[in-house]
Amino acid sequence: MRWFIGFLITVSAFVPLSSDAKDKKTAPKKPANVFTDVADAPIDYAIQGEYARDGQGVAAQVVARGNGKFDVYILQGGLPGAGWDPKSKKTKLEAKLDPDKGIASFMGGDFRKGSQINAKKNTLNLVTDDPIYIELKRVERKSTTLGAKPPEGAVVLFDGKNADEWNEKKMVGELLGVPNTTKKKFANFKLHIEFRTPFQPTAGGQGRGNSGVYVCGREVQVLDSFGLEGKNNECGGIYSERAPNVNMCLPPLVWQTFDIEHRPGKIDPETKKQGPPRITVHHNGVVVHDGFELKGGAQSGTIHLQNHGNPVVYRNVWLVELK
Repeated sequence: MRWFIGFLITVSAFVPLSSDAKDKKTAPKKPANVFTDVADAPIDYAIQGEYARDGQGVAAQVVARGNGKFDVYILQGGLPGAGWDPKSKKTKLEAKLDPDKGIASFMGGDFRKGSQINAKKNTLNLVTDDPIYIELKRVERKSTTLGAKPPEGAVVLFDGKNADEWNEKKMVGELLGVPNTTKKKFANFKLHIEFRTPFQPTAGGQGRGNSGVYVCGREVQVLDSFGLEGKNNECGGIYSERAPNVNMCLPPLVWQTFDIEHRPGKIDPETKKQGPPRITVHHNGVVVHDGFELKGGAQSGTIHLQNHGNPVVYRNVWLVELK
């Protein structure tokens, strides 16, 4: 039923308005194949996700590509940040959905006919020569810092009540929208921020859940790059400069976290020149950048949330200024 409701919502955007409706002020139309609520998402969303088993060994990430098509990534050792070695290769396969059965089937390489993802059972079954049959269960991981409360003395930038700390004051219900830029500038601090990307199964690349958290002028990329390689222009990357140590991006519509530490450069006692600032980034609780030098970076600046045309939202934003 969930996929049928999503289909009706998508189709309804193209139904002609009656003469009476045309005379009335209507709400902006929602773009097709852009979902911001799990309840509205088609069955593809129930299949997309992470699959693992007790004891690790093997895991999978399934990425929806729209129209019942999926990319299936098989990972040896476990999921990213939980056993998988980022230096090892992924096995990529393509799956196709049978909407009547709620099953997406795939095969290739070491995996035989009968390998499938079952939306009703929340399982991913691998059929191989040895062992014959491996069952993985769908898991929903959460960031270890999700819902972290601001400590005493923290600068609360957004708690869902208002956007008074931001110039644009853009809000989406009780969430912080884009674009937004802090009124104040900061130099030496730790920032906690939570974000959620939309589900856009037919989009790809930079058009899929794109935004960014700009820290003193440098962008920590926000993107729905779940399951991808983890490049410098993907989620958690220092845009165009450095790829994250591991792609810790969770599926769209799942709340994620950045915990970012920005430190101004040290002053050389002999030359009196100040070095470049450094940045450390935890994505969903895992270190993806550790003291990376932002050459040519500003020593201080605002926090800016980028608008890239996608309905990305933020919440629980606070900052601790360091001595």
